[in-house]
Amino acid sequence: MTIVARHWLPGAAVVPQERGPEFLGAVDGADWSDGLGFHRGFFAAFRVRAGKSVWFHWPLPTPVETQGKPLFLHSVSLLWECLDGARIDWMTVQHGGMDRIELTPRLTSPASVSVPFEPEPDFRPWCPVTDRQLSEIALPAPLPLRFGVQLCVMISAPEGDGIVRFYGAGAAFCD
Repeated sequence: MTIVARHWLPGAAVVPQERGPEFLGAVDGADWSDGLGFHRGFFAAFRVRAGKSVWFHWPLPTPVETQGKPLFLHSVSLLWECLDGARIDWMTVQHGGMDRIELTPRLTSPASVSVPFEPEPDFRPWCPVTDRQLSEIALPAPLPLRFGVQLCVMISAPEGDGIVRFYGAGAAFCD
């Protein structure tokens, strides 16, 4: 099977499943972000409350066929960072809204590589120091596509409030 398409979504596309101040706290001193998160131009940040786990969903554009041939989901990618004790505790893919494929076992963070970023000096005052990580996860077997898919990421903050920043997510499709 050959990769025939890759799609990438910016951080603004992520949707938290749980909302409200009991799950999500204010981010970066912006009181209005309490319970909602902070969608910025270059990432979306969320403060997960201590002792809570919050699911975040990435609705991935899903081609199901090209030139009359069926397509398969090959892999997914996530560009992220966790701060202050937050961590990724589970990742899955959902297909058709009901079928779930586990990408990492529960209570397991994905393998990742560092993706450094150093902004131009004039832009530095508006960019926090980052520790971006890229996780690329191939499915156990290519998934025949009939419906849309979404990447689902559970973030936990077991000890104290923790921050997650999402920079984007993507998928690779094969024939």
